[in-house]
Amino acid sequence: MSGEQLAYPAARTVDAKEVVAGMTFPDPYRWLEDDSEEATVWQQEQNSLTDAFVEGWPHLARLRAVVEEYVADGTGSPNWMVEPAPRFAGGRWFRLDRTPAPEYPDRAVLVVSDEPEGPGRVLYDANAAGDQQISWFASSPDGRRVAFAVCENGSDLGEIFLLDVETGRRLADRIPHRTVGPLVIPQWLPDGSGFFYTAGITSEGAFALRVYLHLVGSPAAADPEPVDVANGPTVQVAADGRHAVVTSVWPLPQYVCDLPRRQWRPFVQGIDSSVAGVIDGDSYVAVTNHDAPRGRVVEIPFDGPNPSDPATWRELVPESERVLGNLRLVGGRLVVTGSVDTEGRAWVFDRDGTELEEVPLPGRGALPLDVLPNATLAPDGHPDEFVFLFSTPVSSPGLYRYRLGSGRVDTLRAPRARLRGVTASLCWARSADGTRVPYHLVRPEGAGTGPVPTLVSGYGGGRVSWPAQFPGPVAAFVAAGGALAISHQRGGSDLGSDWADAGRVEHKQNSFDDLYAIAEDLVATGVTTTEKLALTGWSNGGIMAGVAYAQRPDLWAAVVAQCPVLDIVGTHRHPYGRFAVTAEYGDLDDPDDVARLARMSPYQNLKDGVAYPALYVHTGGADVACPPGPTRKFIARAQAATSVGGPALVRVWNEVGHGMATSRSDSITHATHWLAFLMRHLGMVPPEAG
Repeated sequence: MSGEQLAYPAARTVDAKEVVAGMTFPDPYRWLEDDSEEATVWQQEQNSLTDAFVEGWPHLARLRAVVEEYVADGTGSPNWMVEPAPRFAGGRWFRLDRTPAPEYPDRAVLVVSDEPEGPGRVLYDANAAGDQQISWFASSPDGRRVAFAVCENGSDLGEIFLLDVETGRRLADRIPHRTVGPLVIPQWLPDGSGFFYTAGITSEGAFALRVYLHLVGSPAAADPEPVDVANGPTVQVAADGRHAVVTSVWPLPQYVCDLPRRQWRPFVQGIDSSVAGVIDGDSYVAVTNHDAPRGRVVEIPFDGPNPSDPATWRELVPESERVLGNLRLVGGRLVVTGSVDTEGRAWVFDRDGTELEEVPLPGRGALPLDVLPNATLAPDGHPDEFVFLFSTPVSSPGLYRYRLGSGRVDTLRAPRARLRGVTASLCWARSADGTRVPYHLVRPEGAGTGPVPTLVSGYGGGRVSWPAQFPGPVAAFVAAGGALAISHQRGGSDLGSDWADAGRVEHKQNSFDDLYAIAEDLVATGVTTTEKLALTGWSNGGIMAGVAYAQRPDLWAAVVAQCPVLDIVGTHRHPYGRFAVTAEYGDLDDPDDVARLARMSPYQNLKDGVAYPALYVHTGGADVACPPGPTRKFIARAQAATSVGGPALVRVWNEVGHGMATSRSDSITHATHWLAFLMRHLGMVPPEAG
């Protein structure tokens, strides 16, 4: 489809300037950032053009059926998040359930049951309540009550509901604050009298997250807890009810208090390290990257003379070649999950750090719920059993149980979707600075006879991994004869925190160079050609895709950017954008950083007359993280600059947020559309479903 020309809706230019840290940049499409009537009409015309292009492909219905088949385990969302494993409380299990009856429900229902999997009683059915989605849930330790967040109209901001588990009735409590889930999960006081939660505050042109305590049956708290923690504060509560700790998405236990007095005092502060763990009696036991980029396990007493001094910590498990990520207390032991060469592993240690065994995981893949550094801050299982989800690049997440010391993993729910007739292997490319960069290659068996259409998927930021797990809707691309490369580039923590930091802030270009090295390796090894090579990414990965589109248009036949920010420089005017870009890319108040960011920012780097690859960008109209205005600007600029390389299309989905609160059917529609665009451009035909 190369060279296809479309009649794009006209976009006027204005004499506007972007001024950041004293530096000036032209901003000819600034008016498209506003939610004006003119911008809305232009967006509707773009949506109509994109829909006509995609829906004119004769294989769309068949592709949708294949996508549905491969997202049997979840929402079909493009992100790495899957729904949580069942949680144990009060002798019962709570879970978000998608059991087909006879078809997979559009939205997960909240279920309580006697076993982690199997028959249960529905506590809340979002399918019967209109356009709602449950984004997180937290059951009280006695199992009598459950709190959960209900998102409406695609928004990622959720209202907290409280239910009585025995009666199924909603309690009278009403909490005005909205929560941002599922990154921060509320935790109950041990007696079930209340819970701490994190609210997203977006008033007065700022974005902030604050911790509150809600006591059941009382009015909502007017004031937050007196703790100053940035980056998504969350409270951990000890099972014995004696202590609570405030930590964050990039975990550092900065405050501790003795319960029930709630007099917070400083704990671990002032160090640029991750400390992610659990409360164990009078100590905090955690995986840290301090002086250990691949992680070590330490014990930090709550009443130590100087807990902020790492020299006072007791080391339990030293750093080694394996990457340690998260820690749980199970059956009186420490279960530590991590990876070796990007592939998920789990080990069991006693409380003094002696290694007892390795958990025999069911394949080479990932524990998809453990990719975030704060993944196990909330209790998520039976106190004596390790219950977990595991996925591979060719099989969707299954639910498993390991009883410590048994040497055998029990399958509680087998994977519901598998890719047949394909192989998955770990490969390595060499980046511009000589660094070896891993990626997983999923390709049809016998594909070595010639180049095949290939899609690179990556994230590359936020100190989080892009794991070697099942690709969900993207499996349809592989089923159609394509290959998939799962990138583990710098910026993510796939090989440790030093690997992440080598692709962040002043080193951010390394992350993009790693991506280009993987693309070049795929071509050099004969897997594909630049005429058959495509790229996609979501959120930070969407930014990555936009940067790659502008910096290296020669590498790609097509690029799909999902929920991105494509004007990095302009994020200084958007509360969440400024918050996120400063953490990952650079200081928007520093002229040197802004000059560096301008060399990456897709909007600032498009040039007239360049043969850019085919482009599809989609975003949500209700996305507070990556709003559609900057995307509209970028598309207008791309359409004006595009030469004969391919079409540049955008789809803004109304009443859709960042993808975490989208219904299954809507997510499948979104994925089917961008995959159809890609497969049409690459000349692919989906197989029959089933």
